[in-house]
Amino acid sequence: MKVKLAIFDVDGVLVPVRSSWNYIHERLGVADEAERVKEMFVSGGIDYVKWLELDTRLWINARGGKLHKRELLEILSDIEINKEAPQVFRWLRKRGVRVAMVSGGVDLLVSRIAETLGADIWLANKLSFDKKGYLVPGGLPLVGVWKDRAVKLIVNELGISLSETAFIGDSEWDAPAMAIVGYPISYGPHSEALKGVAKYHVNRLVELIDLIENIERESTH
Repeated sequence: MKVKLAIFDVDGVLVPVRSSWNYIHERLGVADEAERVKEMFVSGGIDYVKWLELDTRLWINARGGKLHKRELLEILSDIEINKEAPQVFRWLRKRGVRVAMVSGGVDLLVSRIAETLGADIWLANKLSFDKKGYLVPGGLPLVGVWKDRAVKLIVNELGISLSETAFIGDSEWDAPAMAIVGYPISYGPHSEALKGVAKYHVNRLVELIDLIENIERESTH
């Protein structure tokens, strides 16, 4: 069977930063407070919508009550794209494979990566801003933490079956998405949590080229 769609996680896969949320927390000096908020979510004390609100409120308070979109874009602009990503995306598109991104990270970063690499479609959690461009506490949890719902939305939008879809991820948050696709691929050295669900593994993005060629070669025999 042919791989018709490749869906990439972003944080830790297409960029070296494993969490764009944590990256902003550290840059704004609120990492310790943010860790406590995360623990509240993990323990079931708050839902994801509340987590979004509390995290973004930490950022706003760190800047004295006002944080403009410009500053967030400037902070995120320091995050570089994986150097192998352009080659892999070009190869996929040349082969007729649709390319998508699903991220639990910050939409301002995902938008730039998607535009730079030429993704067909992308979904990420969306920050909210007022008319003057200042961050508003909360946001739109278009993906949430687990990515399986977003993956289903994308395959439906593109008219491609889950069995013809590859998902490339690096963390426990990617497991539900991997569990529903035909080609679950774990990436990098931090993907131990995906051993039970990933059928394939690559240490570098460029290895996807040989992997997908091998998958399709084997499926024709």
